[in-house]
Amino acid sequence: MTLEDSQYKKSLTKEILKIGVPSFLETLFTTFVSVIDSKMVSALGVTAISAVSVTNQPRLFVYSIFFAMNTVTTSLVAKYHGKGDQETANRVFDHTIKIIVVLSIVLGLLAAALARPIMILFSGQADTLEASITYFRIVMAGMIFNLVFLEVNAALRGFGKTNLTFIDNVLACAVNILFNWLLIMGHWGFPALGIAGAAFATVLGNAAAFVLSIVFVCSRKLFINIPYCISKRFHMTKESLREITAQTKSCAVDNLAMRATLLVISGITARIGSFQMAIYSIGNYLLNVNFALGTGLQTSSVTLIGRSYGEGVYDRLKAYRRQIIKIGMLGAAVLAVLFISCGGLFFRFFSDDPAFVRTGHLSCIFIGVIAIFQTLKFCNNGALQGVGKMKEVAFCSIVAYSCVNLGLVALLVLVFHWGIWGVWTGTLCSQASQALMLRYFISKTPVFRRDASLPESDPES
Repeated sequence: MTLEDSQYKKSLTKEILKIGVPSFLETLFTTFVSVIDSKMVSALGVTAISAVSVTNQPRLFVYSIFFAMNTVTTSLVAKYHGKGDQETANRVFDHTIKIIVVLSIVLGLLAAALARPIMILFSGQADTLEASITYFRIVMAGMIFNLVFLEVNAALRGFGKTNLTFIDNVLACAVNILFNWLLIMGHWGFPALGIAGAAFATVLGNAAAFVLSIVFVCSRKLFINIPYCISKRFHMTKESLREITAQTKSCAVDNLAMRATLLVISGITARIGSFQMAIYSIGNYLLNVNFALGTGLQTSSVTLIGRSYGEGVYDRLKAYRRQIIKIGMLGAAVLAVLFISCGGLFFRFFSDDPAFVRTGHLSCIFIGVIAIFQTLKFCNNGALQGVGKMKEVAFCSIVAYSCVNLGLVALLVLVFHWGIWGVWTGTLCSQASQALMLRYFISKTPVFRRDASLPESDPES
């Protein structure tokens, strides 16, 4: 390696880390708060942990279409930022925010009204049903705050302002922790609301982040900002929505299929008992640490590869991808070793029950291996999303989750009665298959080939 090559790789790594590290810390901090949240809830008993965790997949299923719009917003803003086209980037932001506000109000109120039948369908445990209904109803009624600040953050990531999204999420988490302490058990004269207190704390944290995110995008100095949108008086037309809807449809199908599958798997897991559901929930906190690493790298991929794609600089685009893979595999290997060697201590944080700790420690072997493939998946995902290949990403996700994951979990848990081990096996196989399929599509995408030198046609044209 020449000195020039070494310096070039260092400059790429610096850019990747500049965008990826705040995104990683943002997700990691959110995971940390989720752990503290569960610890506070655990004062109400292990069944309380299960009651909260069983609401996650129904909630995320409702959020699927919004997550799809977040992904498309980041990808398109990165693309137009690379082209220097501020007007089109702001038009994308303006349209997506308007859509999200309307949909979040309608779907949030509908989900809150249907909380009981939804939880009866997916809870499966009489001892957690009423608590899960309460938590789900409150969080869904206030979901507009969460979804708007997530969309603003998605736009900020598109032009590299992950430092602002990190600050926004830290505020959300800090407010959440404070009100958890005040409202779950009751302190400083506040009522002891139990599970309802945890739900209100979540909504208040999201509301605080919502306000701060709006403050950020009111600054005219930013590439994306509300005053610019107001001055341009953007109106939604079929033409202006075409690019957004074309990519959102593929991404939404991907997210809906994934969340529908995880929703069913969550229902299956809930039926193997509160004990194993709690282990599954806590094990996912460890996976979320690796998820934070993957999210940071995916954000770097979408932003930097999308920008290079917009500029038509394909040599740099490919160099970014190679360096992101190297960083990802190193980070995942370190986390895998930590999970396998120290995971039992993490489970002991929640319960001293020897059976609980032992099962959790054995689960960490699966979690460590899953982390490797999960990170590779995120790196490949971000590369394809950065160049607008949403259909390929959707295909891989649908096959991995709806066929591999759901098929194996249903077979191993319901037929062979493997319990939690069947769930972990299905997760491992789905992450591995998705990572490999995404790698195949990257090899078939002209812009990632060694001989790529000319811009390919618009992927959605």
